[in-house]
Amino acid sequence: MIEISLHGRGGQGVVAAGELLVRAAVKQGIYAQSIPFFGGERRGAPVRSGVRISDKPIYTHESIRSADIIAVFDTSLLSIISLDMLKENGSLLVNAPSAQKLATNTYYVDATSIAKSLGLVIAGWPLVNTALMGALTKLSGLVDIEDLKAIAREQFSGERGELNARAIELGANEVKKVE
Repeated sequence: MIEISLHGRGGQGVVAAGELLVRAAVKQGIYAQSIPFFGGERRGAPVRSGVRISDKPIYTHESIRSADIIAVFDTSLLSIISLDMLKENGSLLVNAPSAQKLATNTYYVDATSIAKSLGLVIAGWPLVNTALMGALTKLSGLVDIEDLKAIAREQFSGERGELNARAIELGANEVKKVE
């Protein structure tokens, strides 16, 4: 079982990102669950979502305590996220134009720039979720990127669906590992 912890702020699409990843896994016949956790529902408040993906049924429904992958949607949260929850040889994915090595496997992608370039902005907040999920899919290989793009097209119909599918593709193409 692979456990993923997503951390961001309200309005960045953290919960939707977890749901997209789970739907792509289920589409491939893999077991998956999303566990959103958020306090007061307001834009800018810290939001966390957990995702489990497994080739066997998942019987636990508790919060993620030890993650194989941590994805950080907003670098301002790095000071409050415990990287101790990252499993040995786990991966850290950060939404940033560059990053310093904070874990054995640290990756980054400028999901904010991708979202802005595609016009994926609501109320002034770039929706970085699909670009980050493209990057996460590329670095983990957990789900097929084409399935993730298809789910995005279903979730966000019309032009918005195509823009989110493009963000997934760009995120996958632009993710880099910190050496």
